[in-house]
Amino acid sequence: MVCCATLIFVSSASADVTIHGGKAAYRERLAALLEEHWSADQLGRVNLAITVGLAGLAEFCEKDRETPVLATYLYQSRFADIAASCSQPVVPIFADTPLSSMGRLAEALFPGVETAMLSGGFAKDQAKPEHVPHILLPVPPEGVAKGLGRLIDEGRWGVLLLPLDSRIFKATDYRLSLETLFRHRKPAIVSIHSLLNQGAAAATYYKPEQLEEAVVRSIEHLMQSGELVGKQPDRVSVDINKTVLRNLYGRVITEEELHALEAEVNGG
Repeated sequence: MVCCATLIFVSSASADVTIHGGKAAYRERLAALLEEHWSADQLGRVNLAITVGLAGLAEFCEKDRETPVLATYLYQSRFADIAASCSQPVVPIFADTPLSSMGRLAEALFPGVETAMLSGGFAKDQAKPEHVPHILLPVPPEGVAKGLGRLIDEGRWGVLLLPLDSRIFKATDYRLSLETLFRHRKPAIVSIHSLLNQGAAAATYYKPEQLEEAVVRSIEHLMQSGELVGKQPDRVSVDINKTVLRNLYGRVITEEELHALEAEVNGG
């Protein structure tokens, strides 16, 4: 199976760095990063597995219960459940940006407009937690694709945050949700770039080179301190769907304004 493929860097009998899971292109790029930044002797002093994707992490933890893991190219919503099955230390570098960055982008693009998000963890009439500044919408019992239009009609909110969450959305629900939001003239903010062209108004996301830099910083920290810490990228990237903003809201965003939005999302 492809998910079980492994690349190994060995220079001692007791330590090595291995790469597991995911597509061959990802594994090869990670291997190239390791070779670019460290010698075989340096890598041989590190006992570490790098996994690619959720399946790669799950399968590695089934066969190895001791080697620490740096988990890459996976999404936040399912990480806790998968990591709970691993007995060794596991730290992630998430591929999707945090909810907080999406909220800051929504506020910057649509100041003063109420933001909302679907949540499977709270009932409609339950008090909103203080640390969540968004309206929490119940997952429609008839499913997201069929029920989102009703939630739009019932609600008093303007922007929907659409983080990746497999506990709420099925694979096709993202596209259908974005189509529904577009028809109702409600902008959506997403957390990966690939959803931008399906009708989202804007996205906060990590570029591949940002994720690669995070891997390098995480391994360097491990080498220097002996502590395994997942170093998320320092900044998020921002992009907008010019067609959606122009057709729905009559707005044109210049490159200078886009850079200003990115700076605001990243705290200046």
